[in-house]
Amino acid sequence: KMATDPTTEKFNAFEFGLNVSSNDGMMAGKLNVYSTTWSDRIQTRTIQNLDGDDDIVYLTGIQQQHNGIETEFAAQLHSMVRMDLGIGIGNWVFTDDAVGTYRDADEDLEFNYALKDLKVGDMPQFTLSAGFTITPAEGATIQIVNRYYDLHYSDWSPASRQWSGEGVVNRDNSWRAPGYNVLDIHAYYDLPFEFGNAKPTLFVHVFNALDETYIQDAVD
Repeated sequence: KMATDPTTEKFNAFEFGLNVSSNDGMMAGKLNVYSTTWSDRIQTRTIQNLDGDDDIVYLTGIQQQHNGIETEFAAQLHSMVRMDLGIGIGNWVFTDDAVGTYRDADEDLEFNYALKDLKVGDMPQFTLSAGFTITPAEGATIQIVNRYYDLHYSDWSPASRQWSGEGVVNRDNSWRAPGYNVLDIHAYYDLPFEFGNAKPTLFVHVFNALDETYIQDAVD
């Protein structure tokens, strides 16, 4: 078996939140600050050998620190127009190297993996969203939402981080994908009739309305 003596993963989390709103209910805001420490995390990765087959790397001792702040703001600008804004900024990093057991056929080989100070990848660490909700008539709603993503680091490859304890170790950060915008449009209309207790709604969704080309997943 690969995991003969697994260690229980641990995490310590701190979170602070604040909600505020105006007396007339026309504006509201939220603020959230978090700090999470992960230790003894376990992952199983696959790595392609020279024959083109996939072998398994069983990683232990992964340490991560996730710090960040998230805020939301909403305002009723007009009886028919509502604005929503949201910002999330994170700093998620590996705080130490990890150990991995690499299974090559029937043999298990142990390596170190240079993860210390590497940015956690495969998820944007900066998000910005802005949206408008318009109600031009009773039962009709139009939503226009733009989302921007950045600080999006690619996932790390075990082959590029493998370290036997000798020679030069790769401490460069993973490749950072370009930031991108995605504009979505949603429209709803409550039809003016019912089927018993059911009231039908007509809806239209246009995702990525500007036909943006972007990189959503990458491996370094």
